[in-house]
Amino acid sequence: MLRSRYVNEAFLDARMLPEQLHFRSSARERCIETTIKVGLAMFSGIPVSVHTVPGHDDFMLFPHLNCRRLNREKKEKLNINNELYDKWTQRGKPILAILQGIMERELKYAKYYKNSSENVLLVDSLIIEKNAGAKVPEWFDENAEREGRRAYFHGLNLIAGTGPYHNPNWIRPTSGLLLEELTKHIKRKIECDQTRNCKDMKKFYAYGTHDMLLMALLESIGAKDAALGEGQNPEFIATLILELWKRDGRYYIKALFRRYPNSNRFFAITQSITGCSKVSDFCSSDTFIGGFQQYKTTHPKDECHDESDNPIGLLFSGRTDFKFNALSWILLGTTVFFMFCCICHACFPRRKYRKYSTKSNSRI
Repeated sequence: MLRSRYVNEAFLDARMLPEQLHFRSSARERCIETTIKVGLAMFSGIPVSVHTVPGHDDFMLFPHLNCRRLNREKKEKLNINNELYDKWTQRGKPILAILQGIMERELKYAKYYKNSSENVLLVDSLIIEKNAGAKVPEWFDENAEREGRRAYFHGLNLIAGTGPYHNPNWIRPTSGLLLEELTKHIKRKIECDQTRNCKDMKKFYAYGTHDMLLMALLESIGAKDAALGEGQNPEFIATLILELWKRDGRYYIKALFRRYPNSNRFFAITQSITGCSKVSDFCSSDTFIGGFQQYKTTHPKDECHDESDNPIGLLFSGRTDFKFNALSWILLGTTVFFMFCCICHACFPRRKYRKYSTKSNSRI
């Protein structure tokens, strides 16, 4: 489909020229593999270079689920008991306490889905295995799958901060940097088009990421339900396309989406984007460049810091991406003053001790 739209129509060179392309993926194997296959399909088997960043450093395509501040706020919203939260936190996965809490709540009155601590976190795996034709428990029939999907919808939306749990402060750390990146490319391409002899030849940017991040991005621009369907999560290989067009000297964005893995068509979702015309599939580029500010961020890592973080521990941890509040400065000032006192105490009495030592030695 991408080959037909961009290569066969001569927008991209069929020889796969690296100066025209940029493929970027989350470092997870399934994302890398999918991104590679997309490139191979576009260019008839010619491999493309796929760029990645280690997961712990990737705040653009890899959702950081152990964000301290977000997990604390979600724990309080769900009123999750400390025992469950501490259990998963000790394992380094506090987000699973959030997911288990919301799933248990949604499956509490399920008639068909066997709600237990063992089954509650298996919904996604059971759905994938069932759709792939793999063997699943006998109780996981169509009715149980429907209940499981509904519960998983709430779980994924809570984690992403979308849908019934819409919260820009939760969305920003997830997809805010990617939205900022897309905006930057749109702005740069327009400036390039208006500049004589511009050498920026990149025409196609591809990003391989995760369902949660795609949900947050779609929610940010107001097109989540139009793209996924009301009450639905992203399917495998769901694809969002943002095209930059020039018409009559003005610049526009056209948004397309493919919902299902076996679908062979993209449908327009431009009219659902916040601030765009409801009667046209083309939206002014200014909407993307200047809009959605509450969902954008250039420092997503800062969004995760809890106000209860120990500023002194942060100071000596080597981290430089934290913010000081009033209490932080007081504690830091107290610590510096204490260190200064210790240094003074270590230096000044020493002369007296040396004098006494010299006198004692002379007696011997």
